[in-house]
Amino acid sequence: MIKFFTVLFIYFLLNATNGLTLENSERLCLDNLLSNLGLSTSLDCSDTKKKKKKTNNNNNNNNNNNNNNNNNNNNNNNNNNNNNNNNNNNNNNNNNNNNNNNNNNNNNNNNNNNNNNNNNNNNNNSINILYLVSQNVSHEISQSDFQCFSKMAQLGIKDSKVSSSFLTGPFSTIFSIYLTNITIAYDQLFSTPISTNLSLLYVTDIPPLSSTVNINLSYIQKLTYLQFQLKIWDQSTKWISLINDFPPGGMYNIPSLAVDLKDIPPMDNIKCRSLGYSNIPTLVNINSVYLYISTGTPDFNQFSLIPKNNLLKAIFINAPLTLTTKVDLTNLTALYYLDLRNVLADFNYQGQIPLILPQSVTTFIIGGSSFSNGVYEFIENYPNISYLSLSYNQVTGNFSQWKNRGYSTFIINNNKFQGSVDPSWCTTLLFFSNNQLSGELPSCYTCHLLSSEVKSLVYGVGGTGDSNSFTNVNPIPTCTTLIPNLRYNSTSLQLILYGDDLGFYPANIKVQGYYFNTKIPSKLFVADSVVQSSLPQFLDFNFTGANKVFTLSTIQKAPIVNKITASAQSNSIILEGSFFNYNASSIKIVIDDNIQCSIVTATFYKVECLILGVYEKNTVAKVTINIRDYYYLDLQILETSVLAYLNQTTQILNCQQDCVSLGGFCNTLIGQCNLQCPNNCTNSLSGTCNSSTGYCTCNPGYQGLDCSISFKSCPSNCNSQSNQGTCNNQTGTCECSSNYQGLDCSLPYIPCTSDCSEPLNQGSCNNQTGTCECSSNYQGLDCSLPYIPCTSDCGAPLNQGTCNNQTGTCQCSSNYQGLDCSIPFKSCPSNCNSQSNQGTCNNQTGTCQCSSNYQGLDCSLPYIHCTSDCGAPLNQGSCNNQTGTCQCASNYQGLDCTIPSHYITSVIPCSIDGGEVSINGWFGNDQDGTHTLSSYNVIIGNLNCIVTSIDQSTIKCNLGAGTGTKNIKITNSIHSNVVFNGNGLFNYQNPIKSCPNSCTSLKNGKCNSNTGECQCNDKFRGFDCSTPITIIETAPTTNTVIDKDTGGASLINQDTTYEISIISLNEVSIDGSIIKSHPLKENWSMENDNQETSNSNIFKFSQQLINNTCTITYTIEEIKLKDKSFTFGTTTFTVEKDSIKLSVLVKDYQYQSALNTLQLIFYSAANSSNNNNNSNNDCNNKEASIDTSNANNQQVSNYIQISKNSKTLVGRFINQVIADSRPTFMSSTIINDNDNNDKSLSSIKIGLNLPHCNECLIDPDFSILVSPDFKDSCDQSSNKNKWLIPVAVVVPVVGCAAIAIISAALYKKNRYTIKLLKLKVFKK
Repeated sequence: MIKFFTVLFIYFLLNATNGLTLENSERLCLDNLLSNLGLSTSLDCSDTKKKKKKTNNNNNNNNNNNNNNNNNNNNNNNNNNNNNNNNNNNNNNNNNNNNNNNNNNNNNNNNNNNNNNNNNNNNNNSINILYLVSQNVSHEISQSDFQCFSKMAQLGIKDSKVSSSFLTGPFSTIFSIYLTNITIAYDQLFSTPISTNLSLLYVTDIPPLSSTVNINLSYIQKLTYLQFQLKIWDQSTKWISLINDFPPGGMYNIPSLAVDLKDIPPMDNIKCRSLGYSNIPTLVNINSVYLYISTGTPDFNQFSLIPKNNLLKAIFINAPLTLTTKVDLTNLTALYYLDLRNVLADFNYQGQIPLILPQSVTTFIIGGSSFSNGVYEFIENYPNISYLSLSYNQVTGNFSQWKNRGYSTFIINNNKFQGSVDPSWCTTLLFFSNNQLSGELPSCYTCHLLSSEVKSLVYGVGGTGDSNSFTNVNPIPTCTTLIPNLRYNSTSLQLILYGDDLGFYPANIKVQGYYFNTKIPSKLFVADSVVQSSLPQFLDFNFTGANKVFTLSTIQKAPIVNKITASAQSNSIILEGSFFNYNASSIKIVIDDNIQCSIVTATFYKVECLILGVYEKNTVAKVTINIRDYYYLDLQILETSVLAYLNQTTQILNCQQDCVSLGGFCNTLIGQCNLQCPNNCTNSLSGTCNSSTGYCTCNPGYQGLDCSISFKSCPSNCNSQSNQGTCNNQTGTCECSSNYQGLDCSLPYIPCTSDCSEPLNQGSCNNQTGTCECSSNYQGLDCSLPYIPCTSDCGAPLNQGTCNNQTGTCQCSSNYQGLDCSIPFKSCPSNCNSQSNQGTCNNQTGTCQCSSNYQGLDCSLPYIHCTSDCGAPLNQGSCNNQTGTCQCASNYQGLDCTIPSHYITSVIPCSIDGGEVSINGWFGNDQDGTHTLSSYNVIIGNLNCIVTSIDQSTIKCNLGAGTGTKNIKITNSIHSNVVFNGNGLFNYQNPIKSCPNSCTSLKNGKCNSNTGECQCNDKFRGFDCSTPITIIETAPTTNTVIDKDTGGASLINQDTTYEISIISLNEVSIDGSIIKSHPLKENWSMENDNQETSNSNIFKFSQQLINNTCTITYTIEEIKLKDKSFTFGTTTFTVEKDSIKLSVLVKDYQYQSALNTLQLIFYSAANSSNNNNNSNNDCNNKEASIDTSNANNQQVSNYIQISKNSKTLVGRFINQVIADSRPTFMSSTIINDNDNNDKSLSSIKIGLNLPHCNECLIDPDFSILVSPDFKDSCDQSSNKNKWLIPVAVVVPVVGCAAIAIISAALYKKNRYTIKLLKLKVFKK
């Protein structure tokens, strides 16, 4: 059985933009086709994306299958061959290139079509690529289904029934077809020639066949690529057969094939890259053969029958081959690669390799046989083989006789070789594990046994369990033979590492910044593209396999000797420095040019040698070190000579000059050159020679270069060394230069720039300094200015001033003043605007003294007197001297702040029968002199409330009978324009209270007329007892999400989300208009922000209003363990376990007027939170609605309802507020949410009307229930009602304060979680 593999890439594109708009004919054709297949007849862009995604997945599956096959081939033998892999890759690449080219052409056509379509109009689009997936086997797809698609280029069909004549066409535009897992009569698929327009054909995932499929080569001749592969590949499957039906005598091309074959026909008239096994003699025009054969024993002798002048270059066979005779392959004159894997043990001739190869073979691999003799002689006959693998062949013999003749790779592992490994193998990759070798392993291997790569050469993969028994590998010996050298080639830009026992793998040579490639194992490694300008002078090489680090120089330089240590007892010399060599044999050291010193050890920094022969030990000698730096034939001799003591340590002082070019040599004892003097200083009679300079030092009485001229000295030699003068040695006198004077020219001569007023006896010139020296009463550069001393030191020691000697007065620094600069000087801000006569500066204190009409630190602000004291003694106001007007306290008004601004904080009403009313607030003060306490008129609704008593905080009055909510109007009769309107602050108390919706019915519950609350029967729950409890167990769970940034809460039940938040606090004037609105939502900061990691059940937020003294504290408490009772005013209520209580405290609100009140705005909204089209809750989807019919101020509580998706959010607002610790009536107002433009979001705003107070408390609560028409499962036919009350929200407000509670009344025992995360911003 033979298996062929390729790699396949497919790309699909549907030409559709802005929806699928087609020509009428193509639309009709597509609708008919999809209707026949049972598919939708309307497509859009989303459909297109899904089809494209399916196509890509199928392509990936094809690629993965091909890759897996290739991997299996590679795993047949660990010693796989790179050439074989490269050839396989080349074949695959050719196939891929063909496919890609076709695809690219198709894509280009698609692009052209798209451009043309865009240039015309959107109604003229066409389908370029179509991929169909259908399991409708009732309709048989035929070629006629696609005749009306005028521009279709690629077609894919999967899981469908297809006509057996489908490939005959005609296809006018389609050039590639993909058929995957189709239902078809496969034996009829190639019974006639396929359409001539087709180029690429892929038939994959073929099910088990019931009969053989015959493919005539002439029928597929026009294709460029054919893939025909079975889903299951085993011996029971009937295979596909190729039939060569071309007439003889010609030469025919066939497509590249990836086909499962039983065999191939004769191919002597066929051109193709690679094919299969039998009819081998016909493969004259085939370049390479790759065969994987799982059963049978093929006849390898057929390759010897291929006629000469064939094109066969590579043969790869993985098959159970057997031979009993030799096979002569010299007919394959172009063959360079022969790889025979997993042959049988009897693939030999009399124990020898049964092959005669052409000399063109450079790679020979064979494995699985048994060779007992003649292997060495066989290999010696083929000198061109550079890559040889003989592993797993049971080869015997003495490997000691085998020498490396320049192989690149030599593999003999898993055989029975005996003997030793010759050192010549150090320059090739030799794999020799699992043999019977012995003796000493060459140092090129033992030096690097710490390397896993080298260890695999010796011990095999894994590095353990080897049958070889080398004598020097356990323990691993210390490496002493690794000798590295380094040279840079500026022409080739290569850094060359050369030497002995360097290793085999670049990975074992670590050099920071450089990577070396192997040129000759153990000998030569090269780093390419190395720029000399970036190359450091020294590099450290870490040979990891040998655990050795060497420092090498990138430049060639003579040795530098810094120190020589000589031992007279041991006759040794140690040279320390740099630029030595690790190769001791390349170093030569000579003493005084004739005594040899034998090298003992050598590194880059140190060399040690032993002096041979007799020598004088107590003397100084010349030591010469000579290094022969070699690189193949390129030889450099680098030499350095120094002077050193032979009985002690000598520090070498190298000369800075080139002593040789100066005619001498360097005396390294002193670091100077030894030079010759002229005439030897008159034969040393008149002077001495300075060998370091080459100049004579003449004896007294002599001069000249050689001291031959008599000499008379001058004083100090006229300081000639400084060019100050010259000595006339014949007279002994100095001749000074123009800038010097004196007997020895040591004094400078500097002329002055003036006459120094010398004619007036005011000064004289000092020619040594070039400056004037003035008499005591004069000063200046030319002594022309008088000199007058000051009477004090002007504070000069303290840097307070200096003396002006021309005037005799002190000049003070910027921070001091006075005659002697002792008085501090401080500047004033803006100099007190003194230029405008607004003030004057006191420079001693730095403060301003303003004139009567100005004020401020810099006297820049006007000062205007008020016409009165503005009630300042009674804290009623103060004067603003910048404007001359009174600024009144919040509870007073008027030009002089004498008119009280009264306000109401709470009211204790009377019953509907009338009676006494107590009004709490602030109504003035008798001590302020206004006498207003007896001057108030009270009107409640339309009735006068007769005042019976009044003080600063309370008015009591009698009111007639009435009902409902009323406004309170209090007027100051003295100041009739001062009126406080308390809108909705009064509500007649009715002892009989009504309940919401009358508690639905007597079956559901009964009304408690004392409290106004429903008392539900056992089977019902809810504020109006309308929720059955019997079905709560099956209701969906509600989750609560608290936003720590906005302070809002979201109640999420299935796909419905209810949002609750306090969004603003408004200050309202007496006419009902909003004076100031303070947004609250986005301004919270969490005080206990560690809540996310703690177990606390309290979450605390706070904020301070901008430009106001009011602070707001917002607390969320989770009721966890058991129910908890709370009291609000005169009402006691219970918050159930697993509930959330929210409270907001707003404190110390700063009113713009005492006549104003507050309004707290609550926001509630419902929207859909689930956009999943696969939701199983579609039957509960309902439009949102808002019900305010129970918002009745005459009930104990107001109720508002928001319904959406069969769920309802209920908000309860108790008609009571606690203002400044007193309970009072509070009205509520429904505010239309005109800012909501989101149709999917239903929202409502509720305004809670608070009195003028410092602290107020309100108590609304919220809950979610499921409406009677809710269905717990949309897939069930049952329509019984499902109810749920999972979450309640209770919100009291304190004061300038608001409190909110979220209560989770979970009757079903569900886990209740709180998540602190940021919710999306509520849409306006």
